[in-house]
Amino acid sequence: MNQWMRLLALLMTFCLLLPVAVAEETEVELSLSVSQAELSAGQSVTITCELPHDGRMCLHVLDAEGQEAATLIAETDVQAGETAYVWDGTADGEMVPAGVYYLVLTLDENSAEMEITVQGSAAAPAASFANLNKTITPAYLSDYHPNHENCYWCTPMDITNEEAVWAMLTADVTVLDLKQKQQAILRAEPSDDSEGVAMITGASQAVHVLETLDNGWSLVEVYSSSFHNSTVKHWNAFTTGYIKTSRLKTVTPNQTYGIVIDKLTQQLYLFKEGHLYSTLTVSTGLANDRQPYNETRSGEFLIVSRVGDFQSDAMTCAKALRFNSGDLLHEVPYVKNADGSKNYKATEAKLGTRASHGCVRVQRQKNAEGINHEWLWNNIKVGTKLVIWEDYAGRQMDMPDLSQTIYYNPDGGVNYHADANCSAVREKYLPLTALTLGDLLNAPYDELTPCASCNPPRDPKEIVKINELHQSTSPGVIPY
Repeated sequence: MNQWMRLLALLMTFCLLLPVAVAEETEVELSLSVSQAELSAGQSVTITCELPHDGRMCLHVLDAEGQEAATLIAETDVQAGETAYVWDGTADGEMVPAGVYYLVLTLDENSAEMEITVQGSAAAPAASFANLNKTITPAYLSDYHPNHENCYWCTPMDITNEEAVWAMLTADVTVLDLKQKQQAILRAEPSDDSEGVAMITGASQAVHVLETLDNGWSLVEVYSSSFHNSTVKHWNAFTTGYIKTSRLKTVTPNQTYGIVIDKLTQQLYLFKEGHLYSTLTVSTGLANDRQPYNETRSGEFLIVSRVGDFQSDAMTCAKALRFNSGDLLHEVPYVKNADGSKNYKATEAKLGTRASHGCVRVQRQKNAEGINHEWLWNNIKVGTKLVIWEDYAGRQMDMPDLSQTIYYNPDGGVNYHADANCSAVREKYLPLTALTLGDLLNAPYDELTPCASCNPPRDPKEIVKINELHQSTSPGVIPY
C-alpha cells in the first residue's frame, strides 16, 4: 500500500512540473476593412469597423498629403463590436478628386487606417458613369439630341432639380387626337404601307416631335405602348418613327399638380405648385419571359379618366386613374378573406419593387404628410401630367441619411418601422424602440426587414444592390 502511495505522489509531482496550457481570450484589435479597394464614381463602398471596447470614435478620409478630405463619422460615443458605414466617394455632396486616400479610424487614443483608391475624371469609364447618373434623360437612347425647353424627353431624370422637373410637368404635350383606349401604329417610314415599329395610345400618351415634314407626316419619339393584344409587339421599346401630323394635337396639362413615377426608386413623387409635395412607394410592372408586356410602359402621359375599382384575377384594385389605356394608377390591391375583410398582406409586402401586371400600385397607408393613394384619388384631376422614368443602366439611387430615426420591436420583432406607433404592431409593444437607418448595416439589426404597412426608408443594403445592378443593366428594356 505504501508503495502505491509513493507512486501516486511521484506522479502528482511530475504533473506539477509540466507546463500548463492556459486558455487565453483572443483580444479583438481595432481594425477596419472595405468591401472593395477601388471606388468608382457613382458607386458605394461599405467600410466595416471592428471596435475592441467602448469609447469615443471617429472616421475620416485623408488625401495623399494627409489633409482631411471628408468626415464620415464625427466623434461620437460607441460600444464595442462591429459597425459599418456606406461611403459613395463624396464630401459635402461633391465627388472627391480621383486619387489615393486613407480611411482613418480612431477609437480613444488608438487608430487604424486603410488605403482606398477613388477613380474619378482620370478614369474615362468611371467619369462617364458618374456623369450619366444625373444627366440621363428619357430620350437617352435617341439618335437625335434636340435641346427642347421644359421637355420631358430632354429633362434629366433628377428629382432633386425641382425647378426643372416642375417646368417639365407643366409644359404642353403633343398627343394623338384619338379616344383614350384607341391606339395608332408608328411607322418606320412616312407611309401607311411602312413597317409598324411602335404603338401609341390616343388622348393620353405624349410623343416627342422631332420634325414636321412637308408631306403630312411628323418624325416623333416615344416608348411603345404595346400590350399583349397589340398589333406591334415592341414592349416598352424606345422608338423613333413617323405618324401623320393631322393626328397630333397640343394639350396644356393641369398647372397645380404633377406626378413623377421613377422605376429606379419605385417611388411616386407628387409635385404641387412648383415643389415636391410628397413621396409615396409604388410597384410598377414585373415582366417575365412569358409576359414581357407586364413591364410598365415609360413615357409622358395625361390622366384621362377616373375608372374606380376593378378586378384583376382575384384582386380588387381600388380608385383607379387611367393614364395609358390598360395601365392605371391605383391603390395597392387586396383580396377578400373568408369573413369579407380586405387582405393587403401579399401586395403591400412587395411595394418598393416591381410586382404588377403593368399598372402602378400605390401605397394605401398615409405617409408623414398624410398622403396616400386615396388622397390622390380625391385631389388629382383629369388632365394632370404623369411621367414615368425608365431605369437605364448608369442611373443610381442616392444613399439616404443613415442617421435618420427608425423603430423596431426588441421583443422578437422582425421588421423596422417609420412610425414608433405603427398600426401594424400590437399595442402592447408600443411605442417601438428607436434606432438609426445606419444600424441596419450591423448585427443584430441587419436581419430586420421593412414594414409593409408604414413604408419606412429603404434599407441601405438594398440600395447598394440596386446601384450595383444598374451599373450595367437596364431592367425595363425588354428584348424583342
